[in-house]
Amino acid sequence: MARKLVDNVMQALARARRDLVKEARKIADEISKIDTFLRGRVRGARKRVASATKSKRGGKRRISAAGRARIAAAQRRRWAKVRAAKKGSKAKAKA
Repeated sequence: MARKLVDNVMQALARARRDLVKEARKIADEISKIDTFLRGRVRGARKRVASATKSKRGGKRRISAAGRARIAAAQRRRWAKVRAAKKGSKAKAKA
């Protein structure tokens, strides 16, 4: 009787171990899939950053003087609008 009980317990433990090993394999496969996905995303992000920072011929990107002047003029116009709005709100407050 005791022998049968020990055999039943041992079989139950063996089944539990087998089930746990199977579950561990599934988890390891899922982790592997996630790692592969993340590696691909990081590699893709690195490529996008690298391509954005370098021109096609390589090296540092340069902006022409005319381009720089257009950017500066646009910025001056934006600040003029901000100042005009600020001035207009003060005039309304006084009235």
